[in-house]
Amino acid sequence: MRNRVDIIRTCRRAALTAAAAAIVVLAAPLPQAHAGIWSNIKEIYDTPAKVEELQKQYSESVARLEEQQRKLQEDYSRKQAELEQRQQELMRQNEAYQEQNGQLQERNAALEAELHQAAERSAAIKRGIAWTVLVLSSAFLGYIAAVRIWRYRAYRAQSRSGGGAAS
Repeated sequence: MRNRVDIIRTCRRAALTAAAAAIVVLAAPLPQAHAGIWSNIKEIYDTPAKVEELQKQYSESVARLEEQQRKLQEDYSRKQAELEQRQQELMRQNEAYQEQNGQLQERNAALEAELHQAAERSAAIKRGIAWTVLVLSSAFLGYIAAVRIWRYRAYRAQSRSGGGAAS
């Protein structure tokens, strides 16, 4: 088992050493490449092919851009139509609410007038009851006063004529 652990350590060390060597090799500066005359001439004659390729890419990009613009324009038109439709719907709802509000205001005014009339009727009935109670109370008190006065006069009349109680 000890040998196995030593083998594993040795493999790890070898791997770390190889990694360090690879880093050193990769970090070293690379020699400059010099193009020859033949490469430059070849590039000059390959330039029209590259230009055609670039023009093709440019045309494709323009086509994609035009397609995107068309889609955006369609989306914009659709959204604008939806917004106009929503605005018209909201305006119709607003008009309906205003009409309903007007009807409710008329009903409220009618109910207030009815309430005012009911209050006036109630006040008139209360005044009538109060006057009736006052008149009846006054009549009753007047009756009581009249009976008392009549009894007092009858008593005095009897006292004067001598037919009254013994003095």
